[in-house]
Amino acid sequence: MIKTTVAISIMTKLCVVTLIISILAPQLVNATEDDYQLKSAQHKSLLVAVGCFWCGEQAFEQYAPGVVEAVSGYAGTDGIENPTYRNHPGHFEVVLVEYDPTKTSYQVLIDYAWKNSDPFNGNGQFCDYGPSYKPAIFYDNDEEREIAERYVQETVLPNYPTWKEKDLQIPLLPRPTFWTAETYHQNYYIKNPGDYGYYKNACGRPQRLKDVWGKDVYDCYHNLESSCFENVTNASGDVVEAELNTKGAEEPEAALLPRKYWITIGAIGTALVVIMVSFLVVKKRGEDNKSKQSMELKQLN
Repeated sequence: MIKTTVAISIMTKLCVVTLIISILAPQLVNATEDDYQLKSAQHKSLLVAVGCFWCGEQAFEQYAPGVVEAVSGYAGTDGIENPTYRNHPGHFEVVLVEYDPTKTSYQVLIDYAWKNSDPFNGNGQFCDYGPSYKPAIFYDNDEEREIAERYVQETVLPNYPTWKEKDLQIPLLPRPTFWTAETYHQNYYIKNPGDYGYYKNACGRPQRLKDVWGKDVYDCYHNLESSCFENVTNASGDVVEAELNTKGAEEPEAALLPRKYWITIGAIGTALVVIMVSFLVVKKRGEDNKSKQSMELKQLN
């Protein structure tokens, strides 16, 4: 009798545990830990792939409300561990967006992800092609997945009625582990504004986004002086004042050419000057020798 009672007790506990796991499992999409630690336990994070992570980092960090930090990195369900820029098979170039849910929401930031992507190019983004540059939006639980799905149905398609859902090529994927990219990639738009601006324009990113979403929409999402988003709805559903550009960075201005090109031009210019000077020196010596020989002949005669 006692053994039967114990067995029933154990079975009951197992059933309860199984029930709890079945309830929580859909919420635990990403069982592994990112190698980036949020600045506060009250903060949340969003993972997106919008092409080159330099551009994604600037777009969210400067223009998206409530963003605390945007970090360049790598992520992919089939990716290798400890990826690097030179070796990251199976990974997207991604941006981890740390945000304050009292100042913004997952839905607001999903909107920014779409507005910074070309939804019709599933093989890359803008001038960058290949698996690393494919677009994607990642969800961490069922709630985020449902928000992202509703966004397409309730915001994207109604506002662009000529678009067909089958033509949209931004997949919604379970969130994989995030690996932080090398230090020199972080805050690239701040540390190298001229080079960054040149690349961004040369890659055709601003123009393509204007072509896809419209110039007015582009200006709303990429201008610190824009009045389009003075207020936003946070994760609790409260309307709050939009806070942008958390690092107070100036909007980068494109250089005429990247620094590496100027270095090359300088090296070529220096080499040409050396060659020219060497030529003139040799020529002068030759003329001096001829003049000396001519004088010696006159003296002999």
